[in-house]
Amino acid sequence: MSKRDLERKRKEEQEATAHVFKDFIDTFQNVSACAPNKTFVRSEILYADGQNCNQMGQIYNPKPLIKQSKAKEVNTAIECAKLLKDAPLDKVSKKFEKPKSNLDLLKEEIKQRHLERGEKDRIKDELELPALSYFDGGDPNSTNLFITNLSPKITESNLMVEFGMYGPLASVKIMWPRGDDKSFRGSHCGFVAFMSRKDAERALLANKHRDDMRVGWGKSVEIPTHPIYIPNDLLKLYLPPLQTGLPFNAQPPENYQGKEIEDEHFLEKCSVKVTVPLNKKQLMLIHRMVEFVVREGPMFEAFIMNQEIRNSDYSFLFDYQSPLHIYYRWKVFSILNGDHQKSWRLEPFRMFKGGSIWLPPVAPDYTKGMPEELIKNTNVQGGQLSENQCARLIGLIRELTLNRTSVAEAMVFCVNHSGAIDDALEIILESLTNPDTRPVKKIARMYLFSDVVTNCRIRKVKLKLDDNLKELETVFDSMQDCYLKLSCAHDRDNFRYRIQRVITYWTMYNVFPRHALQKVDDYFTDTPVPIQEEDNSSSDEPLDGASLLKRSMKHNDIGPEVQVAPAQVKPRLKKSIDLEYFVPSKWDTVDPEEVEAQAMSTEKLYYMEAENQLKETKKKHKRRSKSKKLHR
Repeated sequence: MSKRDLERKRKEEQEATAHVFKDFIDTFQNVSACAPNKTFVRSEILYADGQNCNQMGQIYNPKPLIKQSKAKEVNTAIECAKLLKDAPLDKVSKKFEKPKSNLDLLKEEIKQRHLERGEKDRIKDELELPALSYFDGGDPNSTNLFITNLSPKITESNLMVEFGMYGPLASVKIMWPRGDDKSFRGSHCGFVAFMSRKDAERALLANKHRDDMRVGWGKSVEIPTHPIYIPNDLLKLYLPPLQTGLPFNAQPPENYQGKEIEDEHFLEKCSVKVTVPLNKKQLMLIHRMVEFVVREGPMFEAFIMNQEIRNSDYSFLFDYQSPLHIYYRWKVFSILNGDHQKSWRLEPFRMFKGGSIWLPPVAPDYTKGMPEELIKNTNVQGGQLSENQCARLIGLIRELTLNRTSVAEAMVFCVNHSGAIDDALEIILESLTNPDTRPVKKIARMYLFSDVVTNCRIRKVKLKLDDNLKELETVFDSMQDCYLKLSCAHDRDNFRYRIQRVITYWTMYNVFPRHALQKVDDYFTDTPVPIQEEDNSSSDEPLDGASLLKRSMKHNDIGPEVQVAPAQVKPRLKKSIDLEYFVPSKWDTVDPEEVEAQAMSTEKLYYMEAENQLKETKKKHKRRSKSKKLHR
């Protein structure tokens, strides 16, 4: 079809539409059109009272309920005119419109952006945006923490110990890489789910600003009935007390002095603590036994004791001091006195006249979180080590060597007892200031001190040492005394090399303030050890190399345990001859300034060693890249 035919057809359709719409308006809105003038004649009307209507045969003209107004006619005409006017403009007129330039389009776009931005700012405060990631905490009832940036060396047991101090854990999972991701992923992620929301919030608040990992909220998971990890402080509440030898393992009062056991009324002052067995199999067996004893009586209990005397599962019936028997005896008494199997009275009572006070057990409810009195003990600052923990740490410090495993074991102990980190650091500092410690032990303990303090800095832990940096100067005063006591220059250089490496690491990572480290760095200067002048020449002894070496070694009394030089530095130090090993002869002398100019300093050795290691790493990288290309 041509353009003219299309235009003609379009106009006809518009006219037809307008005509249909006009008929619709006339039919349903125009009263005069739909109700033409008609004549009605009245008929006879019969009333109930017998009266007759005299209007029979007259013409009836009903009045309309709604009067037709002229305004409706005007509105109808306007609507019809709009239908005809809303037709699209002719395409011919569009050809004469001027096209918009790029500048005008850019202006319109900028104007539209400003309008949208203003609308966003207006409704921004009114809307509550949903959580965009795990770290925003979408589910308010979630007890699951999402952890990223985990070191590949961290295991699930490490996470249990790390987060278990905040409360019982429901699950711990590390997302281990699979397939080709093992070699490319430098960090892992995982989940730690708590039994209660309160403990999870406390753990998130304590680890929110850590550098070695990032902690946020994860999706909620199903909470089991029994946790996979329970803190030791919380577990002590549900464990039975130590054996005392008294009936039903009764516990003496707190002010017990040992002389009151001969008193007749001593047992009345004691208390019997009842604890719920943690072994589900034993717990179900006890409950089943209680059910039948309550129903059948004590004769059933005697029958079972006679029948199962050799069965270890029923040993709780014979051992009256075991925690299982105490729970069984209390459970029978509780059910007989009307308590429910899952709920009972917690008031202390006396089961026997003149007997001890029985304390009903507290049912473990891990969903309520850690008790308030235990939360204070798990605080990061302010705790103290127990006597056994102090003895354990002192033993680890005494057994320290330069081996990494030895230092790591002691550091893990300090990290696991982070609640008493200040107490642990005090013990380490005291060991560093001991003047009788050998140089090797001093350096190993310095490594331990550096690792513990660095871990505290990563976790943003406030230390008492920060308020009293004089203790650090006291430690390095003791290290300087040990350094000056070394008579062999070779050992002094190695001792100074290791200490300066620690100080350099502290400076790079801001472990301690720079002004404190500058004072400490000046402690280890190369001070020559005075040599006693003796007449080593003898007319009877030939002045060959062997005799010269023997006489020079007489000045150096150092045992094998003080040889603390690193393996990388030893070959280079052997090439350089120290002043102490040079024995002047009668016929030849050497200028000391020339010797100092030709001597190899420790700093030069350090930089030469670093350059060699850099070259080796570059060679290894090239070899790996070539091997990858060959495999491809």
